[in-house]
Amino acid sequence: MNPQDDWGRWGDDWQQQPTVDVERLRRRVQRKRRQMRVMVGIEMALALFAVGQLVRLLLMPGVTERWKIWAGLAFLLMAATVYLALRARRGTWRSATEDIPGLLRLTAERARAGIRLAWMNILSVPVLLAISLPIAAPWLAPSRWRHDPVLQRVLLFQLVINGVVIGALLVFFVAYIRRQRRRLREVEALLREYAD
Repeated sequence: MNPQDDWGRWGDDWQQQPTVDVERLRRRVQRKRRQMRVMVGIEMALALFAVGQLVRLLLMPGVTERWKIWAGLAFLLMAATVYLALRARRGTWRSATEDIPGLLRLTAERARAGIRLAWMNILSVPVLLAISLPIAAPWLAPSRWRHDPVLQRVLLFQLVINGVVIGALLVFFVAYIRRQRRRLREVEALLREYAD
């Protein structure tokens, strides 16, 4: 056995190793953890705000049963959404190891969780509409709002504001899914290189 051949083979193997900036990867993992904490904090604050608004609606005098039912259904939808969002993030908070493959697997799992969360948010829009439109149907009838200028303004305001917000969120989530899928492909390619 020739030692020169061994050194040559080891040199070739070393050069074929994937190049990953470990410190950059660690910083990215830590930054993502901070972003996740901020996002969960915002989600919890919004959920608490929504609970307060729903309770206020339920306790408000003169609110019809129709809107109390809507408040109850909206509360259930919100509780399910919070539960599913927390469940989707399970296992994505920290890495079991600090080695490169472990950090890459954590990054891949976070990208998958981000895709699940974005799809959950996209799919919650039709569910919310399915709950809200039947409840609001009497006010949406043209015979009702054509002769009531206040109701016309309220409906127009709701349509414009909700349309802009929902449209912007859908565009954001679609772009986010594409970005996460691209990141996932990159990370999976690096993991395959490390496995070889």
